[in-house]
This record gives sequence, C-alpha cells and structure tokens, in this order.
Amino acid sequence: MANLAPALPSFYKRPLPDGCIAFSSAEGRALFRDALAQGTMEGYFALAEQFHTQAEPAYCGLGTLVMVLNALEIDPGRTWKGPWRWYSEAQLDCCRSLDDVARDGITLTQLACLARCNGARADVTFGDATSLEAFRADVQQATSSPGEKHVIVAYDRRTLGQTGSGHFSPIGGMHAARDLALLLDVARFKYPPHWVPLETLHRAMLPLDPASGRPRGFATLRRAHEVAPAAALRDDADWTEIERFLRDLDITDVTVLAGCLQDGATAVPRLLEMLRRPDDVPEGVRAQVERVWAQIAAAQERASAPSG
Repeated sequence: MANLAPALPSFYKRPLPDGCIAFSSAEGRALFRDALAQGTMEGYFALAEQFHTQAEPAYCGLGTLVMVLNALEIDPGRTWKGPWRWYSEAQLDCCRSLDDVARDGITLTQLACLARCNGARADVTFGDATSLEAFRADVQQATSSPGEKHVIVAYDRRTLGQTGSGHFSPIGGMHAARDLALLLDVARFKYPPHWVPLETLHRAMLPLDPASGRPRGFATLRRAHEVAPAAALRDDADWTEIERFLRDLDITDVTVLAGCLQDGATAVPRLLEMLRRPDDVPEGVRAQVERVWAQIAAAQERASAPSG
C-alpha cells in the first residue's frame, strides 16, 4: 500500500494576543460607542458597507484596496459580473500580475500605484518618515472625515504579537482618549477586526519590508477620479475612451504610469505600445499623445538627473 502524504495542518482562526481588543467583545463595543460619540468613527460606515475578506492568503493588500476603492465610490469603468461595475481583487492587475501578488503580495508603493491607476489619490508615508504624533494626527483627521479620506496601514504583525509578518489593513476608526486605532483586518479567517494602541501600530510600521528594502508605513486615499483611469487600458477599450483618459492625465498620473512600467504592469505597456504606432492614432488624439510623450520624457529626464 502506498504511503499517504501527511495531511497539512488546518486552522480555524487565531486568538488575538494581549494588547489587541476584539471589536465584537464587550470592551470593543464600548470603545466603539465612545469613539462614535467623540466623532472619530466617521469613515467606519463607508468601510463597513464594503467589508471584504481577502480572496488569497497573500491578497491582504488587494483585499484592503478593494474595500477602500468601493468605499470611495469610484466607478471601475469595467464590468465585474454581468452588467455590474464593481471592484474585486481580480481587477487590480494594472501594476503587478495577480500571479505574482498571490505568490509574494505587494509593497506599499505598489499598493499606491494600484490605487492611482484606479481613480484614487494615494499619499504614501513610510514609517521612518513620520513621528507617532504626526501619525496620530493623520489618523485622527481621516477618522473624523466622513467618506472622503481613508488610511491604509502596512505593518508587521509580529510587533502586534500576532503570527505572520507583513500585512495591510484599513483603519476604521480611532478612540482618541485611549489612543487606539480600529483595524478592519481583511484576513477575517485569521483575526477579527480589533483595536490596537496607536503607539504599537506606529512601531509596527518601522520594520523593513524585505521586498522593498524600506520600512512599512501608511497610505491616505481620497477619490481623484469619478471613473478609474485604468478603464481606458482594457483590451477592448476604444480610442474615444483612451482619448478621454489622455486628456485627463497630468504629470502626477504620467509619473505613476512610468512607475507601473517598472513594476511589471501588463495594461500600461499595452497602451504605450498602441501610442507608439503613430499611423494608428486618430488625428483628433495625436495632440494628446504628443503631450503625454513629452511629459513622460520630461519625467524620465528629471528622474535620471543627478541630485544635489
């Protein structure tokens, strides 16, 4: 009889370590009521409407971004199922292939690239570039603003006493009196949403991400576009959609596109290859194409210029 391979261990959730307060516990509910009265749960409701469990073990960044993009009510400009346009992780492939993400996850800068390609403004702060006081102020401002601003934090789980390493979560609220942040953990199969001290969360952003060689940190997201720019990068996009996309570009977007090219994007090179064929570009779009190439050339020249 052939030897049977040993069964892989299986897990049903993990107990939260000391220092993390489960959202649904009596203490967690009391914290929620206090924070709601304090006015620092304003972003919670938009995020709670979109609460999502990541679809793959390494999809914490994608799962978190899906929650925030849907909470910001950005139109993906492309269908999800049937006639419906909606964000899912399967659509977030414009900056890195989904196979690569499933294997290795994403970095904070790659998450920001994805956010920008999909209609959000993303401001990134690395852990070593912010003090606890500045981080606290950013979280308090975001959690006091209804709907228009959300914070995604990239942190090391081990600093929180949890198993695993790098992780992404959106911050759903803040308890100012006790200096706690509410993490809406998208790995709900592992840990439930929970409150953590802001000081501990700040420390958890400091360890280096081995994939980037930089500390972790946080990104603040706002809606920049009604419709995601990546909608123009679909295989079936027509020149009318692409022209609108190019017309709305500014130098920030062009810099993002250049960054996407370096991150193994698939959609962006396809668009640029189309733009490299001048005979195929309709007359009414050529002025926009020439402007974009000029901006890309200027951005590349600035990036290659010696500093100092």
